[in-house]
Amino acid sequence: MAAQKLVDVQVKAGRLIPVVNTEKKAFSNAKSKYLAVWVEDSDGDNERCVLLTEKELARAEYRASRNPEDLTKKAWWTNIQD
Repeated sequence: MAAQKLVDVQVKAGRLIPVVNTEKKAFSNAKSKYLAVWVEDSDGDNERCVLLTEKELARAEYRASRNPEDLTKKAWWTNIQD
């Protein structure tokens, strides 16, 4: 996936969008791109955008693979709407 500015793509909750770090300083250890995702609490409140690195995403996926009993399931209707 090519990194983009958020204004260039249709943002949808739960969809990972690669974005360019537009203010990366020279000689900084900041990443040149992140994965942006909009999330909200289970009751639909507290909507916010979070930025993850590829490494943070891989770490979260690994944690999920080690704890399959804690994973949630998507309803069939939600799956159809995706």
